[in-house]
Amino acid sequence: MESVGELLRREREAQEKSIDDVVRATRISGLTIAALEEDRFSMMPAMVYVKGHLRTYARYLGLDGEEIIEKYLRFTQQQEDIEPDEWETVELEIHEQTQRSNKRALWITGALAAVVVVVVASIWWSGRSPVVVPPPEPTPAQQLQAAAAQDTLIEWLTLELTAVARERTWLRIVADGTPVADVTLDAGDQRTWQADERFVLDVGNGGGLELYLDGVFLGTAGAGTRLVEGLVVDEAGMSR
Repeated sequence: MESVGELLRREREAQEKSIDDVVRATRISGLTIAALEEDRFSMMPAMVYVKGHLRTYARYLGLDGEEIIEKYLRFTQQQEDIEPDEWETVELEIHEQTQRSNKRALWITGALAAVVVVVVASIWWSGRSPVVVPPPEPTPAQQLQAAAAQDTLIEWLTLELTAVARERTWLRIVADGTPVADVTLDAGDQRTWQADERFVLDVGNGGGLELYLDGVFLGTAGAGTRLVEGLVVDEAGMSR
């Protein structure tokens, strides 16, 4: 059966999009995109990170995010029901070692700082130029975890507004005080914008435009074909 990662990669390649295209559009790092496509979910800090990235990636490809998450959960259950192979065991061990390493991070940092102070003081007394001791390079697993955490933080702090035209309509959008759209959408057109705090919309045909915030249907911009001005969409929903 096709896995979640294989499905995402196949759909991306069918749309002739590169990983860089996905990174630019979703603001998810290339490391995380590669991990999703290779089903390396255990390398991420927690399931909530995986779900958030899968939902965002699926939306970008025009797939149903909830169906992708259900497929991921079924995949995870299947992995729990079978004995892991040698590669999965190694991968799990790396993950657990990384978790233990994170707990020692503060102690190591403090110890390194103390060593640097002693070395610099000794060199100063001897009249030589100070030598800076660089911090240790993070492992690939630590890099992936840091990227996943940062990606999810960006996603949680960003509002994503999607407009789907039922009928031909004109639309103007201001995101966080900055104009981002002044377009005419034909029936079936779909567009997405992002903001940190809120959107303000003017819609020429309120009843002909569906609005979604972070994938949740808010309703139509208005009723009938009347003009709607100053429609606000923020984390609380939609208000006129």
